[in-house]
This record gives sequence, C-alpha cells and structure tokens, in this order.
Amino acid sequence: MATATPMTLQSAADLIDLSIQKIQKKQTNLELEVAKDLYNQTTTSDYYEKDSSLSGFGEASRMTENAIIISETPVQGYDKTYTQVFFGNMASFSKYEWKFGISKRKLESVAADLPKSVIRKRERLLTEYLENSTGSTTSYTAQDGAGNYSKTVTGGDSLALINSAHTREDGGSTWSNVISDGTTSNMDFAPDALRAAYRTASLIRDPKGNLMNINPEVFVCRKGSSIYFDAMEINGALKKNFKPQSADKDGAPFGAFDVVALPYLSTTAQAYWWMFDRSLKGPSYGLQYFESQPVMTDKPDTDYKTKTIYITAHAAFDYGHNDGRNWQASTGTNAA
Repeated sequence: MATATPMTLQSAADLIDLSIQKIQKKQTNLELEVAKDLYNQTTTSDYYEKDSSLSGFGEASRMTENAIIISETPVQGYDKTYTQVFFGNMASFSKYEWKFGISKRKLESVAADLPKSVIRKRERLLTEYLENSTGSTTSYTAQDGAGNYSKTVTGGDSLALINSAHTREDGGSTWSNVISDGTTSNMDFAPDALRAAYRTASLIRDPKGNLMNINPEVFVCRKGSSIYFDAMEINGALKKNFKPQSADKDGAPFGAFDVVALPYLSTTAQAYWWMFDRSLKGPSYGLQYFESQPVMTDKPDTDYKTKTIYITAHAAFDYGHNDGRNWQASTGTNAA
C-alpha cells in the first residue's frame, strides 16, 4: 500500500466549513484483552528470545533387597525462538489543515487513535495465530499495508498448537489435544462435547509420561457466533447447578467456566472452540507474547521544508507457543 498523502484542507473541507457547528470524532471500542486473557506476557530487551525446558521425573520404582536403586534422568524439552518485529502507523497533516482545521475544531485527540491502530493490529494478529494454529497447517499468510508475509504457527515439536499427534520429549507415546470422545474428533459444541473436552484434557501426559491433571476452565470462541450464545446458556445452567439444555434437574455434570469471546476470529472459524487451564498459563505452557516495546506515540515531527506534521505510533513484539499441553480445541467438523 502506498504511503498516504498528508490530510489537507481539500481532503477534509468540513473542518473549515463555518456552517458546520460541530464535528465529532468517531470512537472505536478497543478494550480488547487477547494478549492478557490468552497469552503469557513477557517483557524483553533482546531482539530474540529462545526458550527450552527440562522435564521432571516419572514414577519411582521398588527398591528390592540388595539391588541397585533404579535411576532416571530428566529429558530436555523442545526449543522455540521468538524474534521481535516492529509494527507501526503514521498520520500526516498539512500545516494549513492542522492549524485551521484540526486545532481550531479542537480535534487534536484524533492523534490518540493512532496507537489504537497498533493495538488493533496486535489483537488481530494474536487472534489469527490461535485460529491458524488449530489444525494441520504449520504456517499461514498474514496481510497488512506493507504486503503479505508468512507466519509460522508451530511449537517446539514442529506441530501447531492443536494437533492429534504431538510428540513427547522422552520418545513416549504421542498425545492429542484435539477434543474427542474416543470415537468422534473435533466435536461440534454441545454438552457432550464439553464432557469430551474434559476427557481429552485428562489424557494428556507431561514429557515423562505423567498424567497432568489438566482442568479446562476457560472457554474461547468467536464473539456473536451461535457457539457463543450456546456457551452462555450452558454456563448459566451450570452456575445454577442445573443440567444444561435439559428439563432434568439432575444437577450440573461439570463446573461452570469463564467465557472469552474473540471479535477478530474470522467467519470461517465460527464453529471453532477452545478450552484451556488458566492455572498453567505461564512460561512453560500455552500461548506466549514477548514484547520489547509497548505501544507508544512519538512526539509530532514537522518537515522543515513543507511544514507537514507527522505523528507515529509503534510497538515491537513477537508471539507463538512452544508447548500447548494446557489447551484443547475443536474445529466443530465432527470427524469420525
């Protein structure tokens, strides 16, 4: 996309039209919390971060008489590198437009929307990562004004966040975080699928093969989708200790959960839904967000020759995952 020309008197003539008494600046509700709600946030001062891990131990063995105690060693986890990328936006105004239009109309706050454009970009990217790391792909094409680019969505085991054949660090049996009841995978959302999510989580093992006792407690879906409304209705029943979507008063079969609704999920992901254990959200498991520079706005700069006024906002961060054991998900396709 070409660089935008400065806003001039001609391009925003209403600002100097004396017959127009009031001009409003449009507001956008941008109180989004994808980074906070779903990602483990880390501040860094390095160009790239590389993380790994070391497992604990499995289970102890019997100590038989006069025999050497069975020994065991931890195993090294997978590596994952996060490389910082700058994202920014710039606005420019002619001297005439700024003085006789923006300033006179007291619309200087229009510049306050510039850092929001960076926040909007960040929230969209973090959402796109979750969406595209749910399935068999290993990368996807991201788009913005600077052109298309490829974003990798693989973790330390070279697989996406959600996969049915994650490899185990000690070479043991693979593990799956694709929601399944044992017969049907990627179940469409319903109470039986919620039971399957808890079942899927209960089967996940750590790098040494120990069961992890994962407790899904946060439900994630697309805002405004049928799944979102179903989740709210089911959750309402559970909070009252009722059996969801049933006239029976048998009591809740499982506990209520928190719902996070994402506005930037694409329409192709309307059937997608996720659950994760918030207690395991940290540097070892789940989605990771590394930030070397928070969203900031530079002081306005004036071109010496043309007196054009430039304002910029930018941030630097990277995101991804290494180990997704605390997440489970379904694409809602009901694959046998």
